[in-house]
Amino acid sequence: MSDFENQIMAQLKDAFRAKDQVKLDTLRAMKSALKYKKVELKKEALTEEESLVVFQSLLKQRKEAADQFEKYGHADRAQKELREAEIISSFLPEPLSEPELKKLLDETIAELKASSMKDMGPVMKSFKDKVKSRAEGKLLSDLVRQKLSAS
Repeated sequence: MSDFENQIMAQLKDAFRAKDQVKLDTLRAMKSALKYKKVELKKEALTEEESLVVFQSLLKQRKEAADQFEKYGHADRAQKELREAEIISSFLPEPLSEPELKKLLDETIAELKASSMKDMGPVMKSFKDKVKSRAEGKLLSDLVRQKLSAS
C-alpha cells in the first residue's frame, strides 16, 4: 500500500468513529478512484505523482459540481461539495503562489527560447513538468498565454 492509501485508511477509521459521513464518503471515493487508476494502468501501486493527478481530478470535479449547484440555487449541496473539496485538498501539496509560478514560467520560456504563441505547446509541456500538481492546468494555460502573447 502507498503512503496515500495508508493515510486514507487511517482517516477512514477516524471518520467512521466520529460518524462524519461526508468525510467517510469522500475518503471512500478517493480510495476507489486510486483503485480504478491502478486497474486502468495495470499496476500494483501508484507513484505519488499518479496519485496526486487522481486527487487533482477529484478536486476539480467537486469544485465544478459546487459551481453548478450554486448556479441553480442548491446552496446546501454546494456546501457538501466544497467540504469534500477541502478533504481532498488536504492530501495535495501546498499550491504554488502566482509570483512563484511566474518565476518558473520565465525560466521555462528562457530555457526554450520561446517568443510567440507558436511555442505554447512545448512551453506548456515543460512548465507542467516543473509545476507537477501544485497548480491547476487552467491557471498555467492562462499564464503561458498572457506571457507569450505579450512577447
